[in-house]
Amino acid sequence: MKKLAYFLAFVFCSFFVFSSQPVPYSGKVSINGVNYHGEAKFTFALQDKDGKVRWRNGTDGEKKIRVQVFNGRYTVLLGGQGMNVLPAQLFLDYDELYLRVRFDNGDGQGLRNLTPYQRITATPRALVAEVAKTANSVKVGGVTASQIKNNTITTAQLNEQILKYLKPEITLAPQAPGLVFNGQKVTLHSRAEGKYLTYQWYKNGLPIAGATDDRFVIDDVNKTQHDGNYYLVVTNDFGSVITQATSLVVEGTPTTYTVGSINMDMIFCPPGTFTMGSPSSETGRGGDETQHQVTLTHGFYLGKYEVTQAQYQTVMNGNPAGRNADPSQFKGSNRPVEKVSWNDAQIFLSRLNTMEQTAGRLPTGWKYVLPTEAQWEYACRAGTATAYSWGNDINSSHANYNWDGGPTDGNDFKQTRDVGEYAANPWGFFDMQGNVWEWVYDWKAVYPSGSLINPDGPVSGSDRVSRGGSYLSPSGNLRSARRQSIKPSSRFNDRGFRVCFQAVQPDTANPELELFEGAAITRQAGHAWAEPGVEA
Repeated sequence: MKKLAYFLAFVFCSFFVFSSQPVPYSGKVSINGVNYHGEAKFTFALQDKDGKVRWRNGTDGEKKIRVQVFNGRYTVLLGGQGMNVLPAQLFLDYDELYLRVRFDNGDGQGLRNLTPYQRITATPRALVAEVAKTANSVKVGGVTASQIKNNTITTAQLNEQILKYLKPEITLAPQAPGLVFNGQKVTLHSRAEGKYLTYQWYKNGLPIAGATDDRFVIDDVNKTQHDGNYYLVVTNDFGSVITQATSLVVEGTPTTYTVGSINMDMIFCPPGTFTMGSPSSETGRGGDETQHQVTLTHGFYLGKYEVTQAQYQTVMNGNPAGRNADPSQFKGSNRPVEKVSWNDAQIFLSRLNTMEQTAGRLPTGWKYVLPTEAQWEYACRAGTATAYSWGNDINSSHANYNWDGGPTDGNDFKQTRDVGEYAANPWGFFDMQGNVWEWVYDWKAVYPSGSLINPDGPVSGSDRVSRGGSYLSPSGNLRSARRQSIKPSSRFNDRGFRVCFQAVQPDTANPELELFEGAAITRQAGHAWAEPGVEA
């Protein structure tokens, strides 16, 4: 911000002394490729695009000034150092002005032109010219003294003008995801401050044709074609800046993944398109299961099993939120954890991310999250279109559910069982249907009409969705399309969750604040917003 402050001071002076401020200019001198060092004599002139001189440093073209050159570099004040005054009006009258510099190092050859001539249009004097132009357009008496006050020109307006005359500044460097698989969509994103910016992405030092935006999107990544180091060059009239390079490494074949801290097995789900919801002819169908096409453009991992009680305890022991690390009613280290709320699951995931990151096992750009409703049904169906992943019929050999009598009678188990007791679905996932309902990320809402890409539900709501049915559920509740919703603070002995592991895509939406269970944030007037315990 220092250079901005210095430039601001210059601008305010220029508002009132249009012709008295010189303009700094830095140039370079080399002879036969060798930087010149020492004192030399110079002349300076501004000429228009037709070559006619409109300003010169002296009374004639031969008036020289002495300038010290250090290793080929020199700096002068055009309009200062005994030169003729450089009027701001000049920049108002001529859109194109070129600086002609002549140089004499005393070798007997006299003054020589330094080429190429430099175009002088994008300089702070142009801002002064804009002010002069505005001043010339104001009628006598049009502005009274009482109207001219401090801060008449707002900071935002002034910054908008000043940014035209500053070199770009990188505020966000691109970062490739830590895990990328063939067929995924990858977005490299960067941000820079400045005006009239142009962008060019490079791969391994070579420009990428057509990649001239602040983000570079690869819709169908391929290891052979896209592996490499990527960076962005941002340019305006005052210079260029280069972001730090990021390495994109594409894995050839999706594999399973194990979460080291809790020995959780996960299976990769490739990008794909499927029909979400149920046909009107399906037995037990609910009114909120309208069929629609969903495309998931990013692959993701999903837990092979529901989160077990042992895994939950490992993560939640000693949690500062005071959550019970062993909340389940039906005890068993390899049974699914239950009596956990959606909010409890968020604390678990946050702690799991921290544990894996601390251990150096969390790939850049990847996070442990709850699956979206679409991701869950995609993995549950595993390429099938039937009511259940194994077909349209169900019996007690398929899943743990209430297949015989009421909640407290009959021959069914009436409680959870160890994960993995029943056959896996076609993609290798166990207990997607039955045992415990599984929280997913989405707020409950009516499905939007038409095809969807990467849906994640509405931005707000009152109930969160859970899927899959439980040991208490009748057969119809285990269908792949069945949806249930409940308050995110609710805890029941038939409700658990399964973990998703995915690359988090760049978020360009406006931020929103969501508070859980009566939490609150206060703000003192005149102070910036800040997360509690974090310095603003």
